[in-house]
Amino acid sequence: MKTLIIATSLSEMVDQFGLHTEAFIAHFIAFAILAAVVVYFGIKPVMRQLEERRRRIEEGEAMHARSEKELAEVRERSAGIVNEARDQAKDELEHARQLSEKLRAERAAKAENDAQAILQNARQQAEIDTRRQEEVLRKEFAHLLAQATQKVTGKVLTEEDHRAINAEAINHLP
Repeated sequence: MKTLIIATSLSEMVDQFGLHTEAFIAHFIAFAILAAVVVYFGIKPVMRQLEERRRRIEEGEAMHARSEKELAEVRERSAGIVNEARDQAKDELEHARQLSEKLRAERAAKAENDAQAILQNARQQAEIDTRRQEEVLRKEFAHLLAQATQKVTGKVLTEEDHRAINAEAINHLP
């Protein structure tokens, strides 16, 4: 009985809403074709584009991650290079300081040696000049002594007398 009630109510509903089987099937087929066309020409291309965009975004994120990693590596390498250059510059500066100190010491030693040589040469030259002046003074003294003797004695002295007086006077000089 229930099935009869359902069938009657179903048939009443079909009559009441104007549901006809052939029209329903035709509408259903048109809907299925329209749905297939929309899915095939509308949704699938959009889905492909969305999938392509998702893939490109993932690639971009991967490239970004690689770039960040490479940037970190480059920064690390550049910091290492800078530190190495700084250390090398310190070493070269220390080497230059050592060379400068060595050169300064060598120049100071050479200047000291040159100064000693100049002083020694000056002493020798002064000694030679002193001896020459002493010799000149001795001769002058002997000459003056000979003149004084000539005036005191009143006699004209010969060359031999001059030499004898000069020799004796020179022997008594300090």
